[in-house]
Amino acid sequence: MMAERISKKILYVFIYLVAVTSSILSIGYSSAEEKSETILTTGVAMAGQPDSRRNAIEDAMRNAVEEAMGTIVNVELLVENKAIVNEKILSQTKGYIQNYKVNSEEEKNGLYRVQIEATVKLGKVRDDMEAAGLLMKRKQMPRLMVLTMPRTDPQLISPGKQYVDSAAGVVEGVFLKKKFSMVDINQHISKQKLAQASGNRDKLIALARDTGAELLVLTDAIRYFERNVVLYGSNYDIFRSEIQLRVIETGTGKVIYSGSKQGEPSASMDAVYDASRELANAAIESILQKWSSDVNNATTYKLTIARMDFNSLEKLEKQIRNISGVDNLYRRAFEAGQGHFDIEYRGTADDLIKKLTSIKSPSLSITGMSQQTIEAVAQ
Repeated sequence: MMAERISKKILYVFIYLVAVTSSILSIGYSSAEEKSETILTTGVAMAGQPDSRRNAIEDAMRNAVEEAMGTIVNVELLVENKAIVNEKILSQTKGYIQNYKVNSEEEKNGLYRVQIEATVKLGKVRDDMEAAGLLMKRKQMPRLMVLTMPRTDPQLISPGKQYVDSAAGVVEGVFLKKKFSMVDINQHISKQKLAQASGNRDKLIALARDTGAELLVLTDAIRYFERNVVLYGSNYDIFRSEIQLRVIETGTGKVIYSGSKQGEPSASMDAVYDASRELANAAIESILQKWSSDVNNATTYKLTIARMDFNSLEKLEKQIRNISGVDNLYRRAFEAGQGHFDIEYRGTADDLIKKLTSIKSPSLSITGMSQQTIEAVAQ
């Protein structure tokens, strides 16, 4: 009996040490990977005051943070949400500055002016912008749907549908916590349609797109039987679980995140839930990074134009290529009087539509749109 108690104590101490070590390694990794950017900027304050120099430096820091925000979302969005930006971000400027140095300073014409090099913690700026909902607004509040796409393999032992749905439920909960707008499957898709699309990626994308979801999260959860153990006279089946997750743009069919995570061998479902949660957070991180980069990079829009002849098609292509903000235009197909294009454009779908409808010959009438798809008819 005494030996059994000692064994349990040793086990508990071992688990504690592993947990503490993992936490330390995790913290170290996070700090090492935090992204920052050095920004050269100036600040101005009224001269002749006791705090003139300090106020000018604080103004320069504020300008550095504003410039950093401009690399994450466009300036128009910052102007439209000025009150939120001032309250949630710029009110705590110093918290985003990792370090700075003053390059020059002068007092002239009643003003105290400084130039500084400030290293801004972009990760923290983006996290707080995300918390304030600014990244969602940048992407026009995209809607998201979570569906399961389980694999079938007779060699895999799975506890069944409830297990897969439970993993998907954890993933959905993580996205909701991050303020993603969810499309309710039960309200928009019948069980019959869902059953018909089950296991077919393209059909599931079409279902999600038809409900108005711009993003589709496909989850898969399986368990591998690993071994049977006897613990204190009781038998336990130990499983090794694997969660897979993909995030797809329904308008383009493009996979913007794909990952898998193995849970620790366990007889309980806790390892499954932990792996699902960790994978969902990794997916969100990847999505937000992509959205941030979209500010400086072109977004691909799918354009379909009906009632076209080939001569008009070539003429229209030249005019689209001359639109300000269009980096590239690719003709993907032309059949039955319909032209299908991919347009790489620096801006929102609304902005692109305004420019497309300004084309005079042939003119275009917009018949449908989503976040990354535009449908039009030539007139």
